[in-house]
Amino acid sequence: MYYNFEIFHMREKQIPVDSVEIKEPIHAFAWEPVGSKFAIIHGDTPNISVSFYGVKTGQAPSLLKRFEKKSCNSLFWSPAGQFIVLAGLRNLGGSLEFVDTNDFVIMNATDHFAASEVEWESYRPLRSDGRVVLENKVFYINNFYSSITKIDTGYWIWSFQGKILKRINIEMFCSLLWRPRPNSLLSAKQQAEIKKNLKKYSSQFESKDRLRMSKASKELIEKRSKLMKEFAEYRNKRVEQWLEQKKRRLELRNHIDTDELDSDTKNVEEEVVEFFIKEEISVID
Repeated sequence: MYYNFEIFHMREKQIPVDSVEIKEPIHAFAWEPVGSKFAIIHGDTPNISVSFYGVKTGQAPSLLKRFEKKSCNSLFWSPAGQFIVLAGLRNLGGSLEFVDTNDFVIMNATDHFAASEVEWESYRPLRSDGRVVLENKVFYINNFYSSITKIDTGYWIWSFQGKILKRINIEMFCSLLWRPRPNSLLSAKQQAEIKKNLKKYSSQFESKDRLRMSKASKELIEKRSKLMKEFAEYRNKRVEQWLEQKKRRLELRNHIDTDELDSDTKNVEEEVVEFFIKEEISVID
């Protein structure tokens, strides 16, 4: 049985149609939310493949990359595009692969046993202060409660690179939703202006960040200096006390100064210890 995907170019004249033929069963399909790529999971178990296609104006979809023999049944694109998670949920054991589709590098391959759901954090291109953020690049994976399997329920938080950030286990955990991001207070024209002058704004914010870091460093140095000064004062007091008690120590030790190792050479015994290291036998003709 053959499967076809019909791609309609809605913004082109007369809406041309291209077809992508897949000669294997289809398990999942997902468009890149921001971009021009789509991904397909296809094949018969255990030879499951994940194919990525690119769509350009006036051209038929082209195969960009194909990963073969993957253990996945779901596709989860980042709301900002580029990054995708290939997930094997429920009966596939919770396998996770984090892929950067710019160069199709698998950034990390891991798993969350019996994971049942994946959700990215909501995406908002710009903050009201104009700084570009990547808040969409964290998502959670949660296990629904199951009285049959009795698995540990809860959710894990990951970075978009596949680095685990936090593990939360909750008994009989059922659901979790990200807080929706409010719309930007900037107009489309203002956002375009910020993107156009992004380098100028970036340098301003970097200088502020450096100033903030230097302030924090100064506070840390002052704190360490204070602790060092307190330790030095405490040590000097103990040294003075030790010197004041020298006379009493001599009285208790029959006027023998034992403060230094070489102060009483008469009561020192020298012992030489030899160790056998190895034996070599050489034959001389």
